[in-house]
Amino acid sequence: MAFQLVIAEGKEAGREFVFEQESVLIGRTSDCDVVLYDPGVSRKHARIFSEGSSPTDTSYFVEDMGSSNGTKVNGAIIKKKQLADGDAISLGPVVFNFAGLSLTEDSTDSGALGEEPANSTRIVSAQDVAARRTKGKGAALAPEGAGEEQLAALSRSHTRTIQAVKDSQRRSQPGAKALRSGTTGNSNPALAPATRRSGNTGSNDRLDRSPAPERGGAAPQRLSAAERARIKRTAGPLASLKILWAEANTVKRSVMAGGSAVVLLGLLTGAYLLAFPPEEKKELKAESNDLVANQPIEGSFGLGEGVDYERADQKVFDFEYKSPVKMVVVLHFQARDISANEVEISVNSTSVGFVPPDTLAVNERSNEALIPASVLLRNKNNKIAFDNTKNPPGNETWRIWNIWVEVFPLPELGRDELIRGAQDNMRRGQDFWDRRQVGAENLYKAWRAFRESWLTLESLEGSKPIEYTVSRDKMREAQVSLDRLCSQLLLEAQSAYNNKQYEAARSTLEHVNEFFPKRDQPCPYRAEQMREYFGI
Repeated sequence: MAFQLVIAEGKEAGREFVFEQESVLIGRTSDCDVVLYDPGVSRKHARIFSEGSSPTDTSYFVEDMGSSNGTKVNGAIIKKKQLADGDAISLGPVVFNFAGLSLTEDSTDSGALGEEPANSTRIVSAQDVAARRTKGKGAALAPEGAGEEQLAALSRSHTRTIQAVKDSQRRSQPGAKALRSGTTGNSNPALAPATRRSGNTGSNDRLDRSPAPERGGAAPQRLSAAERARIKRTAGPLASLKILWAEANTVKRSVMAGGSAVVLLGLLTGAYLLAFPPEEKKELKAESNDLVANQPIEGSFGLGEGVDYERADQKVFDFEYKSPVKMVVVLHFQARDISANEVEISVNSTSVGFVPPDTLAVNERSNEALIPASVLLRNKNNKIAFDNTKNPPGNETWRIWNIWVEVFPLPELGRDELIRGAQDNMRRGQDFWDRRQVGAENLYKAWRAFRESWLTLESLEGSKPIEYTVSRDKMREAQVSLDRLCSQLLLEAQSAYNNKQYEAARSTLEHVNEFFPKRDQPCPYRAEQMREYFGI
């Protein structure tokens, strides 16, 4: 037994290879039995071999050797498949027709060949085979004029991946049957290149099935049923799009790519707007100039970005001090973009200090300024001013917001009684501080107790006891912990909102009031602003 391979299409179409050995290796390197100098063929692409116990009981098989572009038989991708006469074997871009040959010692003339039954195996003489078979190792598809070095470089190069072969356009060449059509010798008109087939008449007309190029682009690429089934099996939900892309011409692919880019841009824009919604300008009430105890002022004052009411050099508030008893007044505010000794605070033209300079936690920090009773006018209007000492003549940016005053009445007690009351507040504050991890309100209550102790001792005239310094330091330590707690809660709400967990974000913002039960801290106001911004 022997077999024949005939190049069916393209360059060197009609070239024959006849083999008697049991195994033939086809690839792009010189150690193959058939060397195909085509970059779409792998170095070791496929093997054709025989199996059988006797010459009369021998079958031929083709096996893919792990090639880049695969091996097909009659348009179907295979790993190993038995061959029959007339099968079309596609090795990447190269197509062979297979035919089995039975060798005899008796010569057979061309007339006898033409009288063979249509489905019989061709019988040829050994001399005829020897005359037509390729001497040594077969080679084909070498570039025109290529030398040994160029061929060696082509053999070593990487295999070029090609698109799916247009199997629906190819039809199996009747390899063995064509040889029986009455032709002998080395030429075979039935195996002529596809370019010659298009001019034939009769049954050969149907072999030229290449579709006419579409207007504006190359001819579309049609996939075989097997290729479509493989894509649907491996690509899942994207199978239809992948098939559409594979069969589209250049113009259609350009339109599809442009449309995909527009859709992708729209999705990215939508995602950005969801993650970073445009900031809406809050509609503010008329500018306020009056400070009322425990009522924050809406809007910010100063100069620069984010300022609601522009006041380049100074902002003055009116505060009416009404009380039958002695009181301590604390001015609360938040500030940023301010350097040391830039913005001075004065009450009735008397300086009571400066706005602290910026820190890393400037947006979370709450500032306090103690207004001594000695500078306040009881039952009269008082002027509280923020004065930027650098404007004019400069144009320095500054911003003050969340402004409010707290009034702390002092009991009519003697010095010793006030000190004992302050000491009681210190002990109560320390107890809450030690249990700050137990209850939500304990940290706030500790800060409040330390603060009341400090304000009580602040009102004392003359020298201050040691409890004054201790209570002030403990109050500041508790304030730092409260600021950190507020930042954690707001960050948790922000993270939940970004992950579209809106109910969790709303619950966290409401939970802020459990840690800050009164409005003498900025955190409840910040939580309310975040809820309004999120719309939850």
